Amino acid sequence: MKNFNFLFLLIILSSLNSFGQKLTCADFKTGEFYIPTDNEGAAKFLVYKNDELIEEISEPIDSIKKYIVIRNLKSQIEWKNAIDFGDPTYENIEWIDDCTYRLTYDNAKNKKSEEDNWINENNGLLIKKIRIVDSCMEYSATLTLPDGIKIVQKSKICKK
Repeated sequence: MKNFNFLFLLIILSSLNSFGQKLTCADFKTGEFYIPTDNEGAAKFLVYKNDELIEEISEPIDSIKKYIVIRNLKSQIEWKNAIDFGDPTYENIEWIDDCTYRLTYDNAKNKKSEEDNWINENNGLLIKKIRIVDSCMEYSATLTLPDGIKIVQKSKICKK
């Protein structure tokens, strides 16, 4: 009887493990996601020159609880707080490898923004995976300027 109980427990545990499959970078290429904002209500940017931190910038985003992202392989649409809430942002994606892509703004579909144009003029944002934890991928978004200055934001994107 002990062998039966042990065998039964082993089968249950192995079946639970098969349901908890780990996500990979490929799981973040298409689908619906959300980008949570931090609890402090601010976006934090680190500014580097020659790989040395020279400045930390914090911008308030109090009214934004999360970003909703719907992504296909070559583009994504991003909303603040909820789908069909306000004006969406349209972005183009160029995959460099399974875990790295370049993000630029689709100026043909978006309202013109000086910030979006500036990002596009500087070759867009380079998004790189840091790690995957549960249903979220932690990443860094880097904008590299012609003078070598890099502006980096670390965040995460989570599967819905």
